[in-house]
Amino acid sequence: MTEPATYLYIKVQKRMKIYKKNNLDEIINDLKNNEIVAFPTETVFGLGIIASSEANYLKMVDTKKRPPEKPFTLMCSSIEMAARYVEVSDIAKKVLNKFTPGPITLILPKKENVPSFIDLNSGYVGIRIPKNNEVLEVISKINMPLMVPSANISGQEPIKEQQGIIETFNGKISGVLEGECASNTPSTIVKIDKDTIILIRRGEISLEEIMESAKWKL
Repeated sequence: MTEPATYLYIKVQKRMKIYKKNNLDEIINDLKNNEIVAFPTETVFGLGIIASSEANYLKMVDTKKRPPEKPFTLMCSSIEMAARYVEVSDIAKKVLNKFTPGPITLILPKKENVPSFIDLNSGYVGIRIPKNNEVLEVISKINMPLMVPSANISGQEPIKEQQGIIETFNGKISGVLEGECASNTPSTIVKIDKDTIILIRRGEISLEEIMESAKWKL
């Protein structure tokens, strides 16, 4: 009597793409198709997905294993793009003009038309304009900000090398843009509301420098 055939099923993991700096069409196309990608910034690698829907927000939350009550920073290509989502006061404009593109995030009051998945009903949105020419070009061509947290599983150290992205997120995100992070110092985070500047996190740019750019006394 013939033995019944035995079948072995092997799950093949999709290989992560390595996007090339000299050809950004593929990463732009994947972002437009609502994929998550990774890329280097001045400080650590970031994860990005186009800020177009709550479904994309939830996709990033799931990938990061992050508590869903914490909003993501919007990474923009210009102050003009940021101004579509936040109220840019005279003080905020001075700080943005002085330190962006660069390692600083400004938390600013949101505009009325901003959907709740961006600010999570907090009334504020974090804005970042990175000092990475390729990332700026990608965002500019998409013409919409990216929701960007640091590239890591929530609770773990942020990833600073491309190989760490591959080891942590292979099969979970579409790909990673080749490159290196410029600094090990975290970005500065400040909250600006009307005439008040509050330091949220110390980083490469000091509060004294920010106050000076805003012509504001400590």
